[in-house]
Amino acid sequence: MNRTLSALFLVTMFALAPLSGCFGEESTQEVEAMLTPGADMPTTATRGQYLTLDFESTVDWTISRSPGVFFQDEFGVLRDDLSLTLPPTTTNITVLVFDSERDSIEFNVTAGDQTWNATMALEDSSDLMLVDGRRAYQTIDMLTSSYNNRWCASASIHEGGAAYEAAAEAMAEEMRGFGFDFVEVTRYESAPDQLNVVGYNYGLVNPDEYIVIGGHFDIAYAFTPPSGGTNEGANDDTSGSTVSLEMAQALAQMDFDHTVVAGLWACEEEGLLGSAAYVANLPENVSVKAYMNFDMVSLNYPITPLTEPIIDPLTGDLFAPTKYDWEISIAGANQTNMERMMGWVGTIIEDDLAYTPTEGNPIN
Repeated sequence: MNRTLSALFLVTMFALAPLSGCFGEESTQEVEAMLTPGADMPTTATRGQYLTLDFESTVDWTISRSPGVFFQDEFGVLRDDLSLTLPPTTTNITVLVFDSERDSIEFNVTAGDQTWNATMALEDSSDLMLVDGRRAYQTIDMLTSSYNNRWCASASIHEGGAAYEAAAEAMAEEMRGFGFDFVEVTRYESAPDQLNVVGYNYGLVNPDEYIVIGGHFDIAYAFTPPSGGTNEGANDDTSGSTVSLEMAQALAQMDFDHTVVAGLWACEEEGLLGSAAYVANLPENVSVKAYMNFDMVSLNYPITPLTEPIIDPLTGDLFAPTKYDWEISIAGANQTNMERMMGWVGTIIEDDLAYTPTEGNPIN
């Protein structure tokens, strides 16, 4: 009897199996698409600043952008996608507005058959932007005023590189204040004089793949070989150090898939010694995916000085620089140009500074 009942139960279960989907399931009802922009949706956007747009949607919604902005994803990473599709649980999107020459930016949002479009006029920022020339001016003024002597330790004939080391330590403190995950002044056993200042913002996805920006931090004393020197180094390379620091403070505030590194390199004037030491001491598991260098960025080359006479409006005399050979252009310096430049420098010293070279301090 029991076997008969069991067999009957199994047969019944097999018979009902194809119909099981008809029982116990809730009916799915299509959600009506509704898209509602925030009540305080902006009509303008500010260059160099972040902008957040609020939306409520009952279905997945897609936002598209014009050039001039980047999306920020849920991890804080900036994305250059032209459009993003977001779930209804996401109620806002943040973008970074570029400091560009554009007059406006545009957005288009769709959710089902619902659409929203906006054109926002761009306004200049009264506050400091993510990257800002006003802050860069303060940096270059600080470097040339407080840390002028930055001849690297391996070449300094004056004080053994103590002034460079003090400047490097001061810049390391600046970079720590930017918010980097780690900042170091390198002191390699194999190259103890190569005091690079390096900040790291570790990547969220590929921490062992580096994207590096930087410029050399040392300068050359005036009239010193191999390139003549500039004393304060306002162009070579305080200009590049300034751009590197300005980019560094922005990059330290952001998140990236890859590790972002900002470096101020030592002893470039002696033959790229600081950056070479950095590369030689990279961990074996690290690869550098890209590097952007900033060296003498305040001038466009080739440099062709003015040849027209400049007359002193009070005395009628020629200004001193126009007394000499102003056809010199030392871009991609060669031996001929170097000889002309050194002859020019020597003439200026003899005529304008009444300087007589000595055996201990020659012009060469």
